[in-house]
Amino acid sequence: MPTVSPEKPSKTAQPVPTDVESLLQSMMQAFERETGLHMSFDDLTGVFTGIHLDVANMHLDWNHQTHVCSFCQFAKFDGGDMDCVINKLAANRVVSRRREGLEGFCHLGLFDMAEPLIYQDRVIGIFYYGSVRVREKEALTKRKIRRYCERRKIDPEPYFEALKEVQTIDAESVPRHREALRTIARLAAFLCEAAGVRPEVYRPRELRFPYMDPQELPFVVKETMHFISTHLDEPFIVKDLAGHLRCHPDFLSRKFKQHTGTDLSTYIQQARIDRAKRLLENPRMDIGTVSDQSGFSDRVHFSKVFRRVTGLTPGQFQRQVALKS
Repeated sequence: MPTVSPEKPSKTAQPVPTDVESLLQSMMQAFERETGLHMSFDDLTGVFTGIHLDVANMHLDWNHQTHVCSFCQFAKFDGGDMDCVINKLAANRVVSRRREGLEGFCHLGLFDMAEPLIYQDRVIGIFYYGSVRVREKEALTKRKIRRYCERRKIDPEPYFEALKEVQTIDAESVPRHREALRTIARLAAFLCEAAGVRPEVYRPRELRFPYMDPQELPFVVKETMHFISTHLDEPFIVKDLAGHLRCHPDFLSRKFKQHTGTDLSTYIQQARIDRAKRLLENPRMDIGTVSDQSGFSDRVHFSKVFRRVTGLTPGQFQRQVALKS
C-alpha cells in the first residue's frame, strides 16, 4: 500500500533533498521501460529498504518496494482484497524455503515471476517481476476473476474494466523476462559483495510487506520514520523534518514521542549510530566514509557522539569487531 506523499513544503521551508536514484533502481527502471512489466523487491532483512539502508546503490523508492500496477491497486483498495497480501506472503515463504525462483498466476489471473536474492548462503530478499496478462492465457485470467467474484458475491465487470489497463505479453517472451529478473538478482548480490555486507549482522524480518505496519501510527509519525530511514546519510535535524511535513517542530516532536515513547532527536541520533555500527562491522569501511553515510556533519562530531553512546571510539569499535570475527 503506497503511502500518500506529503504536500510540497512552502517556499520558506527548506526540506531535505529527495531520494537519489540508485544503481539497482536505475537497472530495474530500464527493464520496466523496455517491457512494461513492473519490478519490485521484498526486503526480508532491512539491509536495503528498511530502517538501515546501508547499501547506497540498493536504495529503492516506495514504488519498487511493492506492487503498484493499477489492477493490483484496484483489487486491494477498491475491492478490499486481502487475498493479494496473503498470496504474496505465501510466495515469499515458498521462494525462501526452496531458495529458487518461481512463476505463475495469482488468484486474479495476473502473471508474476519471483527470484530470491541469495548472498552468503542467505535469502535476504525476493525480487518480483510481472503483474501482467499472458496473451495465450486470457481465458484463464477471466475465469479466475469470475470465480473470485462469485465467491465474494460481487460484480466482476469493474475487474474486467481494470484489467484492460494491464500490460499483455506473449508466452514465448517469459524465458527472456525470467533471465532479466535473474540478472537483477545477480547484480544485487554483486552490490552486496562490493559493499562488504555482512548479512549475519541483520535480523531477518517476518515475511511481511513494508506497508503492513503492525501499529496504527498516525501518518505524520509513519512518514517521519520513513523519511529518517531513507535520508540517514544526510545531516538533517528535527526542524528539517518539520519543514518537509509542513508542521511545527514542537508538534512533530510531541506527536512522535506520544506514539513511540521516544524523543525524536534521540531516535534520529540512535538511528545514525545504529547504521554506523553496522557499517563499522565491515573492516573495509573507512571511518570518514562511515561518518558521511551516517549523516554526521564531520568526523570529529561523529566520533564524539559515537563514543558518548557506545563508550568506544569508532576505531576502537571496528577493531573490537574485527578481533571477534
